[in-house]
Amino acid sequence: MVETRSSRLERQDGQDSTANTLKRTAIEVAPKLTKRARSISNVSLMPTASIELKPKEISLSEIHAQLQSKASKQKAAILTKYFRVAEYGEGDILMGVKVPDVRAISKSLGFLSYSILKELIQSKYHEERLLAVINIVTKFKNTQDPAELREIFGFFIEQMRGGVNNWDLVDSSANQIVGDFLKDKPDIKRLWLYEKLAVSKRLWDRRIAIVSTQCFINNGEYDDTLKLAEMFLNDTEDLIHKATGWTLREMGKKSKQTLVEFLNQHAHKMPRVMLRYSLEKFSEQERRKYMTIGKSK
Repeated sequence: MVETRSSRLERQDGQDSTANTLKRTAIEVAPKLTKRARSISNVSLMPTASIELKPKEISLSEIHAQLQSKASKQKAAILTKYFRVAEYGEGDILMGVKVPDVRAISKSLGFLSYSILKELIQSKYHEERLLAVINIVTKFKNTQDPAELREIFGFFIEQMRGGVNNWDLVDSSANQIVGDFLKDKPDIKRLWLYEKLAVSKRLWDRRIAIVSTQCFINNGEYDDTLKLAEMFLNDTEDLIHKATGWTLREMGKKSKQTLVEFLNQHAHKMPRVMLRYSLEKFSEQERRKYMTIGKSK
């Protein structure tokens, strides 16, 4: 379904309303930032020219040609519907390349330079942006130096985030870069999660916020997941409802009691899809119980 101009305006109004609500909620939920965190927010996270992790010299046209060699028109048509391009990805072009093929090409290219990554993430072709995401995630995972990790995070969050504009691109990078970088930096974490990403009008930023907490969940830390889930109870986007629901589900796999306590408090006001996703690992009887509570809202 292609959006009309009037429906886009209505959608924008909804986004503005959601953003304002989230900002008010964030003020209540997020701890106040320390002076140190405020000073950190004014420090540039942009990478210097000296740190490139042995970047691979290759042109954008060469990368496009490699992807095109694996493309399928039939697959492209299927993916265009699958990624709901008409709703969420206006102007996005699917080449029809399978994800394993994109990963294989990225691996064969080695670590790409920041300049090439910036070009790729601005591409109209979905698979080129995906390759950029896969490549920088691999670079981040293979880096040990704290300064390099900070610069990769800075480049991703400041220069690449705008091109991370569909759920697969978010889910392939939020936990792996944003969550991993912020996990042991409480002041910067509060700044980015609560003052920037979670209250953004841009739904992909909000999805980055909640998906990034998967990294914290893996470390047995649930507070940020719970706080963001509470913030997103009134979000208008189903892609936020879904991401929040399955993030809660993953938390429940680590600590069912924590999820049960959240559900007991919030099930009656949770969006249906969020509630349903969060209950996927529960018994049928438990699911019926909470879905019935949800119907009463």
